Order: sequence, then C-alpha cells, then structure tokens
Amino acid sequence: MDEQRQAVVTGGREPSAKSDTSVGKGLCVLDALATSRAPLGVSEIAHRTGMAKSTIHRLLMSMISHGYVAKVDDRYSLADRVFEVGNRVQVGEVGNLRESAAPYLAELFALTRQTVHLGVLNGSDVLYVDKVAGTSSPRMTTRVGGRRPAYATGLGKALLAFASPPVVKQTLAGSFKRFTAYTVPDAQRMKQSLVRVRETGVATDYEESFLGVACLAAPVWNADATRAVAAISLSCTVSGRSPSRYRTALNDAARQLSAALASGSR
Repeated sequence: MDEQRQAVVTGGREPSAKSDTSVGKGLCVLDALATSRAPLGVSEIAHRTGMAKSTIHRLLMSMISHGYVAKVDDRYSLADRVFEVGNRVQVGEVGNLRESAAPYLAELFALTRQTVHLGVLNGSDVLYVDKVAGTSSPRMTTRVGGRRPAYATGLGKALLAFASPPVVKQTLAGSFKRFTAYTVPDAQRMKQSLVRVRETGVATDYEESFLGVACLAAPVWNADATRAVAAISLSCTVSGRSPSRYRTALNDAARQLSAALASGSR
C-alpha cells in the first residue's frame, strides 16, 4: 500500500514521534506497523516515525517480549496480542455494538447480497466497526478498524445528520478532500446533504468515495431515538442494481438493531 492510500485508510493520521516518553514512542512504532500492509524493517520504521534506529530496536525488542510485535527475518509486524486487545475495545458509546449488530448485518447481506458496513463517528471520521461482503462485491479499500472522512461516505452523512451540533460544526469546519469528482466539495454542500438526510431518513453516496460504487445508509438510534450512535450502509456497483431498491431491508436492519440496543440499555 502506498503512502497516499495509507493516509486514506487511517483517516489521514500519520505516525508521529512527537512524544518524549517511552510509551509515546512505542505507540508511534505500533502506529507505523499498523499503517503498513507489509512487515517493515527498522530503517522504514525510523523513516516513518523520525526516531533513531537504536531507539526503535530497543522498543521492538520490548514489544516482541510482550507479544505485541512479531519478527520475521529482519522485518517486523503487529502480532496476535494486538488483535486480542483490539477486540476487547468498546467502539463508540454503545457496548458490544459489533456483537449486537452481527445478526442484523448477516441477515441484510443474505437478503441483498450487497456489501454491508457498520460504522460510528470518531472525530470527523467514520470508523468501520464491521463489514460483510461477498465475492462479487464492489472493490473498496474499506476494512474493519479503518476510517474515512465522514463527509465522503453515506455512513458519515447518516451519522452527522443526527449527531450533536458541536460534532457537526467540527466536521464542517474541516477541509474537504476530493476522493472523486463527485465528493462533496465544501461545507455548504454538506449542509444541504444533511438536510436531505434528515428529511428522508437515509443518506446516499453515489461515487463520492469510490468510483463505480453507490451507497445507501441509515442511522442506528440511541435509546430515546434522538441521536445516531451508529449507522448501517449497503453498497453496490453503479452499473448494477440501484441501492435504493434495498431501502426497506436496510431500514428494517437499522430499526431492529436500534431496538435491540435500546432494550439492552434498560
């Protein structure tokens, strides 16, 4: 994966060695490994973090001993312990969101045979919590644990349309990078998009994030149905069936998950 692609997948965050603490430097090394599809050598990690090779080597040895990094020949990658810890993290404000959503996402995929995503807002980005896709699914670089700017996705629009005003304000104040010629270009157009989402109850994304891909998304509500705590989307190729034909199935999945989360919070 090239550097530009890495920045897209991780929401534009670049590994940084600004921290003077050992913990901070260790986390920078983990970030560098996490943004690479292939194992990295010490020189590559040094280039990405700005740290001395001797410091990196010392940190890597410590993380290997604790099971967070694995060494293959003279290259390093994240190890199983990171996977174990990551799967214990509560994503968003709802506990066990991924586990609670799994049956509804599976049923939606079975009904439509289209790619299904579950996401939450994380700052001004969408953080992908789960993904269900088939062999004929459209080509997208989304992955569980990845992120993308909220303004460029159906998931993000569904979340922002029903988010708190400060969150919306923060997102609209940011920059708007064009991923395709169809990406929402500025805050004014984004405001108009969010108004349409509030009126219709669903968000659309026609080649705004990935060329050739159309998306429909619906919010998952908090217990009193005043705010979106997550969103579910359905994506298909623009040359195939329009995602709007699956609107009922998508809304049913979002409504059922909302109800399940509400009952679990009581």
